[in-house]
Amino acid sequence: MLRKTLIVTAMLSPLLWLQPALAEPLPNLSPQAQQLQAVNLNTATAEQLAMGLTGVGLKRAEAIVELRTKLGGFTDVNQLLQVKGIGPRMLELNRERIQL
Repeated sequence: MLRKTLIVTAMLSPLLWLQPALAEPLPNLSPQAQQLQAVNLNTATAEQLAMGLTGVGLKRAEAIVELRTKLGGFTDVNQLLQVKGIGPRMLELNRERIQL
């Protein structure tokens, strides 16, 4: 059993060295720049909303898109409070990132 483990380990270890070479480079944005990237509520997809807003996952982002469709577009940031799970605190956390 030990022999098989050593053989498998010897065969797979070169793959560990190749992995970093195959990875895509990360964008050169500072953490502050990443946090301050604005998200347009009227044009962003659910995925973009989920990635750009703190505390917003895909389900909540889909609810935002659904509300946007129902309203015909957002005219005020405070309209986000109509989405279940978004309260005043979450709105304040994201206010700097939100555009209309």
